Amino acid sequence: MTENNQPVIELRQVNKHFGDLHVLQDISLTVKKGEVVVIIGPSGSGKSTLCRAINRLETIDSGEILFEGEPLPREGKELAQMRAKIGMVFQSFNLFAHRTILDNITLAPCDVMKASKKNARQEAMRLLERVGVADQAGKVPAQLSGGQQQRAAIARALAMHPKAMLFDEPTSALDPEMIGEVLNVMTELAQDGMTMLVVTHEMNFARRVADRVIFMDGGRIVEENTPEAFFSNPKTQRAKGFLSSVRMQDREL
Repeated sequence: MTENNQPVIELRQVNKHFGDLHVLQDISLTVKKGEVVVIIGPSGSGKSTLCRAINRLETIDSGEILFEGEPLPREGKELAQMRAKIGMVFQSFNLFAHRTILDNITLAPCDVMKASKKNARQEAMRLLERVGVADQAGKVPAQLSGGQQQRAAIARALAMHPKAMLFDEPTSALDPEMIGEVLNVMTELAQDGMTMLVVTHEMNFARRVADRVIFMDGGRIVEENTPEAFFSNPKTQRAKGFLSSVRMQDREL
């Protein structure tokens, strides 16, 4: 839990269209320092688009997104510098296939932060140890399991010393037995005080780790509450229906 009320990420009346589809509708949201905010909802509700808009991987049509009180730069060096402060972990890992895991992690610190190769490698090994894949450092991504690749991707994001981490469905491409190892790393990050915005279908993670749960549907924030209140007593019919369908799927599994 956070005691500091400084917003690290702030969205004000954000709108986004893909053609005629209004995928983000007047989204206003703040994430405070040290807070873990989990976004859940059905597929196509705008969750991933919201996540990607925060570091301008998706442009917005109107509204404003601020990071540490400053509007996101539109392009150029300023945008690259701000992106360096916001770690992003994707569902598809996005590791460079032809580079070793160690090289994947040292590339940005050397290029963007001008770290020495020696220091970058020492820090990379420390982070790989932290996420439990130090023994895979010399391999290329294809030689790792999906869970190992995703943990390496988390280490790569951490190597930039981000102020906040965005997770866009980080376990959705993983086999069930690998999901737990990635969620464990994310849980430890949360316990260490990392500011996190997490788009996920993992309800148990949301229940255990989130400070706040945001439920989205049809491009809107429909409901927002503590995990305990949201999961035990959702306020809206839409959230009740969603949670009951999730529970039904769990029972079928």
